[in-house]
Amino acid sequence: MTNPQSTIGHPGSDVGNSLARVITLTMISRAVHDVSVRVVYPFLPEVSAGLRVPLDRVGQMLSLRSGVEIVSPLAGALSDRLGHRRSMSIALVVLAIGLAMIGLSSDPAVTVLGFVVSGVGTAFYLPSQLAYVSERTPYARRGRVLGAIEMTWASAGIVGAPLMGALIGSLGWRAPFIALTVSALVCAALTLTLAETPPSLRARGEAFRVRSILHHCSAIAFLVVWLLLFLAFENIQVGYASWFESRFGLSAGQRGFMQTLFGVFEIAASSSSSLFLDRVGKKRGVTSGLLVGLLGYVMLVGLGHLALWIGLASMSIAFLGFEFSVVSGLSIGSEQLPQARGTMLALVIMSSGLGRMFGAVSGGAFAAGAGFPAAALASAAIGVVTLGLFVGYVQERERPADLSR
Repeated sequence: MTNPQSTIGHPGSDVGNSLARVITLTMISRAVHDVSVRVVYPFLPEVSAGLRVPLDRVGQMLSLRSGVEIVSPLAGALSDRLGHRRSMSIALVVLAIGLAMIGLSSDPAVTVLGFVVSGVGTAFYLPSQLAYVSERTPYARRGRVLGAIEMTWASAGIVGAPLMGALIGSLGWRAPFIALTVSALVCAALTLTLAETPPSLRARGEAFRVRSILHHCSAIAFLVVWLLLFLAFENIQVGYASWFESRFGLSAGQRGFMQTLFGVFEIAASSSSSLFLDRVGKKRGVTSGLLVGLLGYVMLVGLGHLALWIGLASMSIAFLGFEFSVVSGLSIGSEQLPQARGTMLALVIMSSGLGRMFGAVSGGAFAAGAGFPAAALASAAIGVVTLGLFVGYVQERERPADLSR
């Protein structure tokens, strides 16, 4: 078997295979992707007003964006065959097309289609990107590397959200989508400058069949845990902006800077995972993250409505726990089926997409009906189930699995 580290210097690659360069360009592209995903949540009231549709309808649009990630297994299989770098570049172009449809069209139906197309871009980009980096990083260091890359999600909140809020304040709600369209196209071109994953590594995924996962109980449990993790968080993420607006009177600009606060907690989670996860143990790290996220949900239920600072603190803790769980969990997920890493990671992305889809629907329904505290209560209940499943059924695999299985 080819050593993953050897991919950094295979023939014909030169500097394109430098791990530092791979991480740098990947983080730039991932940051653009993450801002495109996050830009809707803090400004959901503005998007709803701009489209002239109810808030729960926008939630349904987001559910469609997440739901199309069900094609991620197909994306992973194609990525293993075509090459992870090529797949990443194509996915970024698809993402740009979807963002352009959202930003340029005044027809809600076209906007819906734009969300769907951008969701397809995500479904193809994330498994390809995770597989590309994972193949170049030994498992002992993978928590640190993936944690560093996942910090872009937090950076999208710290830097991206205030910038998008400023654009919305001066040019309208469509401006961020147009800016992100251009950025995604630039990143697609930059990605093509990287070296492709060697065929010797990609060939391992071609013989794997998705149905073979039925023989891996830990992998199945991980996918269920991943779905529930994203379901619980999306359930409150859809409604928190309108709740802070109605409960505490926060404007779009204030909500953009509020996202910066959440981003600080996320960057703390990502950096902590990157620095300490490989030392303390990946499963122990995920368990800790799930407990912290559960604490945030419970605080939102019982205390969040009392004062703005308590609501912000509760939401920040929920962000902290979620981000730490995701960053830490990716390393465990990447090694569940190492003989078909691209396919497994595609299933992981599919699970997160389904979780976001169900969470967007339920969160929108709570926002329009029972209210945000009820959504937080539901997320807390889901969090308890998630924690139990992860602790009881997911195994951490320190060594590659037997490829004959």
